[in-house]
Amino acid sequence: MIAGERCLEWAMEAGLHRRRPGRVSPFAAAEVRRILVVRKDNIGDVLCTTPALRALRRSFPDAHLAILVAEHCRAAVAGNPDVDEVLTYTKMKHRSGLWGLSAFAGLARVIRALRARRFDLAIVMGRPASRSSAWLAYATGAPWRLGYRSPALHPFPFFLNLGREPGGPLSHEVDSCLNLLAAIGVPAAGRELTLIPDPAARSAVWRRLAAEGVRGGEPLAIVHISNRRETSRWPLPAFAEAADFLRDRMGLRVVLSWAPGDAGNPYFPGDDGKAEEVAAQMRVRPILLRTPTLEELIAAVSLCDFVLSTDGGPMHIAAALDIPQVALFGATDPDQWAPVSQRSAVLFGKGRVDRISVEEVMKTTAAVMRARSAARFPDTMQAVPRGEG
Repeated sequence: MIAGERCLEWAMEAGLHRRRPGRVSPFAAAEVRRILVVRKDNIGDVLCTTPALRALRRSFPDAHLAILVAEHCRAAVAGNPDVDEVLTYTKMKHRSGLWGLSAFAGLARVIRALRARRFDLAIVMGRPASRSSAWLAYATGAPWRLGYRSPALHPFPFFLNLGREPGGPLSHEVDSCLNLLAAIGVPAAGRELTLIPDPAARSAVWRRLAAEGVRGGEPLAIVHISNRRETSRWPLPAFAEAADFLRDRMGLRVVLSWAPGDAGNPYFPGDDGKAEEVAAQMRVRPILLRTPTLEELIAAVSLCDFVLSTDGGPMHIAAALDIPQVALFGATDPDQWAPVSQRSAVLFGKGRVDRISVEEVMKTTAAVMRARSAARFPDTMQAVPRGEG
């Protein structure tokens, strides 16, 4: 550590934590009573962290295990049996207010709440760790802070004192999280994602589907058309043609899903107009299911039999619920972000999702649905019946 970094460490340790640098003892798992996992990313990132949460619970069965996520991702871990507490914050880009003052005030409240919980171990998920995530871990006052090191932490490398180098070949995000825990002797406990749909949201969504004429047991397909990355936006006419195929050839009632809202919303741009455009191009109008909350989107996916989407949150939701799906990738690397489910198929556009043809999607969809029938899987939602009546 260079002299400037050492001076910063001394100043922050004394000023923020009232302790001297170097006073922290070597990591001792037996002394860990309270653990915080920081995952300040998006829905898929949070879901890919759930196998690591399960591993932590197995290794620290009596510890208090909390996770800090963005507020709009709360539903991805709400009800998770491995977690004792879900803490949230609002990202600065999602806050309004004079010069962002409300964002800083909100962040200050979050840090006070974290410090009050007196965590022993703070873990920053993500490879490599971002400076903002490492700062949150450091601000808790936890004596042990684990994460993947990064040059981006300069001049604050001391934010992580159990850092691990992120080198080596690219691995799936699930495995990156599990490999990070291996640095403190925590073994993996499976790669399956965990997601618990909210029962009230399921009931509400089912009532909306029933009002559209959906009968209990009728097979449903969700076609999710939204993606914020330009390279991952499949053409709207292609979605319409694929949706017609799902209805006419696969016998599935089509439910159209999208990020709700106006395209001009600076905080959460939506695709209301695009959804109407896709519906207008289809031979038979689909059910347009607006899901303004993540709870509703999860509930909708849990009630369906097939999902077609580009890479993103809905893809990981389907994987976590083990719903058969076809996922379309553009520039995102499937080696790192492919859905963790044997019932998923990936088509890779190698840079742009619009390079994937409708014919490829049709062929792959038919294969996924044939495999589902041939294997005679039990109903994926037996524990929570699909229909509400």
